[in-house]
Amino acid sequence: MSAETESKSTSTKKNKEPFFKRFIKNPLVISIFACIIVVLIGLAWTSSWLDSYTNHGVEIETPNLNGMTEKEGGEILALRGLTYEVIDSMYVNGMKPGAIVDQVPKAGAKVKEGRKIYVKIQAYSAKKVSLPEVREGSARQAENLLASVGLKVNNLEYVPSEQSGNVIEVKYHDQIILPNTKLTEGSAVTLVIGRGLSNEEVQVSSFRRLTLDRARNEAHEKDLNIGSINYDKGITDQDKDKAIVYKQTPITGKTVPAGTRVDLYLTIDKSKMEEPEEVFKDETVQDSVPDSEDGLWN
Repeated sequence: MSAETESKSTSTKKNKEPFFKRFIKNPLVISIFACIIVVLIGLAWTSSWLDSYTNHGVEIETPNLNGMTEKEGGEILALRGLTYEVIDSMYVNGMKPGAIVDQVPKAGAKVKEGRKIYVKIQAYSAKKVSLPEVREGSARQAENLLASVGLKVNNLEYVPSEQSGNVIEVKYHDQIILPNTKLTEGSAVTLVIGRGLSNEEVQVSSFRRLTLDRARNEAHEKDLNIGSINYDKGITDQDKDKAIVYKQTPITGKTVPAGTRVDLYLTIDKSKMEEPEEVFKDETVQDSVPDSEDGLWN
């Protein structure tokens, strides 16, 4: 058999092989399959490494660090496989200097092992801010300016003045204070607002069932001032936002000079709201009795 004939015979045999066998023997196909296998092995190893590194599926509950010293908090976190970082200080009334007063994430949050907890600690003294000049501006302008330096407005007091609608002076604990007075950050002041020089009288509206904020708004709309604020014994600071007015002095319906102070009494006891509201009745107005029925009263 000639060489040419033998070559043709070998070629014919190869062509007669199944396509799949010829396909898998192809060097290019073998290289591709090898690359795929290497990639799959790499992905499997990476996934396993990530699960191990991140403790996938393992969650730790963050402890409550409030009130602890930085050292105590750090030790508690270390026992749970957590770390911490102090990011700021702040002042909270009643807390010891250096104590932890805030944390992120909050207590009870579910986190992974190794997570860093960011904490704030109690400053050794409250931050002081200067009272800005707010006189001769509107109440809204004054509130915005005070808020920008960390101060709040807890009351608006209206008094007779030519400067109607403008801030005349600022009070802190019923004492007039001047611009640049140093106050503790977060302090609340009273703005004294002019209401004109008229001798107008107004009728006291009902503040019953209103929160303190809504009562203040109602008083301002009626040209009245909020006087003393009296909470039921035992009401906590957290409950004060939910407390509502159940009694007031002067009582509803009484006619008083504009600018009169109205004392409020607030409660969270729903049973007190079942008591009838005291309403002023003008005793100078008497019911008239028709002449034809005079005999009924004899």
